[in-house]
Amino acid sequence: MKLIHNARGLTLVEVLVSITILGIIMTTFLSFFNQAYSYTKKNENKTVGINVARNVLYYFEQQDFEKIYQAYFNENDDISEKEINHENCNDALIGEKTEMVFDDPSVCKSFFSTKINNVDYESKVIFTKGIESDEVPNKNAPDLQEQLIGVEVTVMWNSQTASVRGLIQK
Repeated sequence: MKLIHNARGLTLVEVLVSITILGIIMTTFLSFFNQAYSYTKKNENKTVGINVARNVLYYFEQQDFEKIYQAYFNENDDISEKEINHENCNDALIGEKTEMVFDDPSVCKSFFSTKINNVDYESKVIFTKGIESDEVPNKNAPDLQEQLIGVEVTVMWNSQTASVRGLIQK
């Protein structure tokens, strides 16, 4: 058996061609990492937005049912939905004694505009009287509709949005 010995090595053209092919392959793989990073960053921002919305929702779920019902839903009106904003945090019930709808207006206002990681999150809150039947925990109890106020919180930031829903119970 005779071995062929080639002492020439690789030519400059062969080396350049192999480096070019390796560069094309590496560029393709690196683009996958760039897309994965973009996707991860977008999901991270979405997660923060959803957590902000849940925090706002939790705050409003803890508010007094009677005060909110009296302030925003009149028995004689057909209004079933009320959008509130930071200005509503100073709303008061006028009766035997003047009483604030929200116990601490400054805390209420802070939920409408939040800054996290140098990103501004703006919240929109909608109260709904007469909950849809799919939102009521026990569909066989229609009287529950008069004991629940629906809350929908939408948070907006950098042209993205996230929404969550909940209920204020009597």
